[in-house]
Amino acid sequence: MNKNKGSKNVSLSVIKKMSYFISGIFLITISLQWFLLPFNIASAGVGAIGFLLSHLYTIEQTIAVFCINVIMLGFCWLLLEKRTFLNTVSGSLLFPIFLGLIPQWEMVSHHGWSLVLGSLLFSLGIFLLYQIDASNGGVTVPPLIFKKYLNLPVAYGIFMTNFLIILLNLKAFGIIQALLSAFSIVLISLSMSFYQKYWETMTGNLKKLF
Repeated sequence: MNKNKGSKNVSLSVIKKMSYFISGIFLITISLQWFLLPFNIASAGVGAIGFLLSHLYTIEQTIAVFCINVIMLGFCWLLLEKRTFLNTVSGSLLFPIFLGLIPQWEMVSHHGWSLVLGSLLFSLGIFLLYQIDASNGGVTVPPLIFKKYLNLPVAYGIFMTNFLIILLNLKAFGIIQALLSAFSIVLISLSMSFYQKYWETMTGNLKKLF
């Protein structure tokens, strides 16, 4: 009886982790392809860097993303736990596939709403991945390293690593897009902090109930 109960708990845990993983990658992809990138708002993660590099140096976006992910996986292997590395490998492989399958499409015609919604969806996707010690690779890996070795909150780590994106925006599209990307990055960091506080409150209340 206990054995069956244990097997059921393991199965539920695997299903939960897979749902977080797929949902996280999907949210990150649509935040870029449907909200941010159609307006050249390249503010979020490795997908944004790939987009900017494709504009600056005519490099295919998916190839740029793949190359950055390989480099970040090296750091992940050296500095983080094996489980985190394996989860990040999966995310690094799946994310470029999602980018290739889901085309860019202007979901919202208003520039400002697209920026806000895209930023919130991106941060929610990253948050879901971090709950299972995973990421979609790229610049989502350094915040995990900063958290482990410097005890730096993930939201601050995301802001620091995405500063490179602001500089690339400045070179690719000028000061206005650089400022928009900076605003989006701040919004991503703030919403990550909100998700974390809400999650801790919710899980704390559930523990009291059960």
